[in-house]
Amino acid sequence: MWLDSIEDLDSWEIGAQTSETKEEQKEKKERYSKSLAWIQRTQKDEKKAKKDNDNLFDIIIEILKNEKYDILIPFVIDLLKIESPSNFILWSLSLVYSDAAILIRKNYNKNNTLPEILEKKDIKDNLLVKEYIKKEELTEFNEDNLDPNIRKRINEWIEDIYNVIDFDPSTIVSNRFLSLTWKKEKENFINLLCATLTFFFYELKIIIPKNVAFKYSEFIFSEIRRKVEKLELEEI
Repeated sequence: MWLDSIEDLDSWEIGAQTSETKEEQKEKKERYSKSLAWIQRTQKDEKKAKKDNDNLFDIIIEILKNEKYDILIPFVIDLLKIESPSNFILWSLSLVYSDAAILIRKNYNKNNTLPEILEKKDIKDNLLVKEYIKKEELTEFNEDNLDPNIRKRINEWIEDIYNVIDFDPSTIVSNRFLSLTWKKEKENFINLLCATLTFFFYELKIIIPKNVAFKYSEFIFSEIRRKVEKLELEEI
């Protein structure tokens, strides 16, 4: 009977344990420790990814209620289709949607500070660009004559994604992002950046040519990718 062999099994296990060298036991312990660390890190990464997904879902639901953001939705959907990390999409939208900016600063900024424009007590919900001085008529984008406050906001926006990357980086999320950045899918990232920049300036009655917006977006994207590549990620 199988049950009758339990005693023999116990004897076998004891014999196997005593036959192991200390070095083998040490190696086995190290493997177990690495496996446990991998499980813990994976669970942590998955938990963070779920939180990002939930935040992005909430923001998209809110954006869908406002028709003026309709122009951005197709670019967001393109990234969702390729399973882009949610924090990239959330950050992209944060340039033009204050609730997204607040989430980014709250979750990823070690100093937990808001963009200066969002610190005003009388700011209206989701009207980030409205706080800057608008042109009376549509004008063409000119970097040399750009309002310093607008330039500052864009620089803050770029700094935010650097904070997102550096803040307790996720191995799974970072590797997923990098896996998409050297393929044709990278155009989806650049297209969302381009659309967001174009939207931002248009709200200020500034027309930025598509090729100019695309050039800036390519540069921003390449800097983001370079920063992610430099991360010292835990092996999983």
